[in-house]
Amino acid sequence: MISAEEFREYNRGAAEIGDGAASAVEQRVLGWCRSHEDATVAEKREAAKLIMEGFVQAYDDKAAEFASQWYDYRAEQGGARLKQAVTMTVYEPGSVDDVARYQAKKLAKEGDAAFARACGEFARNDAFRSLNETIIANVGRDRDKGAMFARVPTGTETCTFCLMLASRGAVYHSRKTAGEWRHFHRGCDCKVVPSFESDPGAELVQGVKPRELYARYKQFKEIDETEGLSSAEKDELKRKILDGGKASERSVIRMLKSGEIEDASDVHVPTSSEVPNWLSGTSRNRHAKRHAAEYGIDYRSKDGQEEYNRIMSEVIDAADSVVLFDGIGGQNGQVCAVYFRGVDIAVVNIDENTRVTLFKYEKGRSNRYGALWDKVRERSDR
Repeated sequence: MISAEEFREYNRGAAEIGDGAASAVEQRVLGWCRSHEDATVAEKREAAKLIMEGFVQAYDDKAAEFASQWYDYRAEQGGARLKQAVTMTVYEPGSVDDVARYQAKKLAKEGDAAFARACGEFARNDAFRSLNETIIANVGRDRDKGAMFARVPTGTETCTFCLMLASRGAVYHSRKTAGEWRHFHRGCDCKVVPSFESDPGAELVQGVKPRELYARYKQFKEIDETEGLSSAEKDELKRKILDGGKASERSVIRMLKSGEIEDASDVHVPTSSEVPNWLSGTSRNRHAKRHAAEYGIDYRSKDGQEEYNRIMSEVIDAADSVVLFDGIGGQNGQVCAVYFRGVDIAVVNIDENTRVTLFKYEKGRSNRYGALWDKVRERSDR
């Protein structure tokens, strides 16, 4: 059995690669667009294509190598005597061209930031696909030696289809028997996990039991079939089921007035389902409109407000670090939880139990958030 901590470490490593790919592409594309303001849509599209070609291929290779090393380690732990794992990437120049052309429409409708972010998300998703494809390829090679694989959800972007496949356990040994594994939805963070056990229904990852996943799948299916619920309401209900009332594993620290930090892992920080409401007032609306644009969202519409709020819920629930801080402007010295996920930052006022804001980190933009960002990165690098 893979321990929960070991699986978390694997997911952290995968997330670092995915975040690195997304950040590198997004920043380079946005930087090029901003330094060439008079460029045409076609010129920006071609520049983004060249940027993506280099970074996507490099991060796909990095993800595949990371997965192959983990496969070798899991095989050794499972007592299987196998050849060294091979790597398998999904990088295709044609896909980069397709993405650049398809996402270029955002340049006219939503601006450079939305276009750059979409390019970055493609890089992240491609890296994750290469990670999973490497495991699948090696299981296919070693199927005669008892190798199988399971789909294991991590809880962040799990959908009904993900749960259905995951609930079957480690019964897969090829793409075909997995129900065509190309069915990874946008933002899917399920992991393909190798198994060398004889019982396909065994608890492959500590705490992830196929029978429990099947029960959760039935709950999701019931939600999907419930009439009268909006997509946002269905997503919120599913998040509550996934949360189980508990915060996800993450580093929690407290920022002291002296500038030092202390561990606060024993302090409960709220999940998205525990903070359903926004701060009220014109200040909230002004900030939300400005920051929503960073995500290519028009906050003036109801759909835009729901989407912005949905993304904030994702950041709150999937944050890898949280800083407790009482120096957030406009919060009257009350304690706020600042959630960090990749380049995304969400802020919740804990004393008022309300949401404050969501935005993308940009170096030099804010001394206050810059200091928090540096402290989080400094701590995670130790």
